[in-house]
Amino acid sequence: MIGLGHAAVHAGHKVRYFTAADLVDTLYRGLADNTVGKIIDTLLRADLIIIDEVGFAPLDDTGTQLLFRLVAAAYERRSLAVGSHWPFEQWGRFLPEHTTAASILDRLLHHASVVITDGESFRMRHAQHKRGERP
Repeated sequence: MIGLGHAAVHAGHKVRYFTAADLVDTLYRGLADNTVGKIIDTLLRADLIIIDEVGFAPLDDTGTQLLFRLVAAAYERRSLAVGSHWPFEQWGRFLPEHTTAASILDRLLHHASVVITDGESFRMRHAQHKRGERP
């Protein structure tokens, strides 16, 4: 996804990259001073928002609602690239509210190009190569 972001920048697009945890932390800070809407509007100035590591850590109800607000605001207005190790049917494991999880996926998948990768981690292969091991 980082490569996708680089290609978009080289093509003249504005890109923002976040891990899911960093994005939710940013939105949480907006709760303290009632600026979540302004933060989302600022994020939506980018042509592409990349959200990586979705599901790496579970979200609470508030975090899930904040993620939904961003996805709903971006829906049919901005491009989102979302990376997760979890198949869609298991997103309920880290998004506690089933209805909100379904609503997020509904908006993400409506116009999506889904890329499913499989195989060994590039980082693991690189580390093994540096140690002289065969993959």
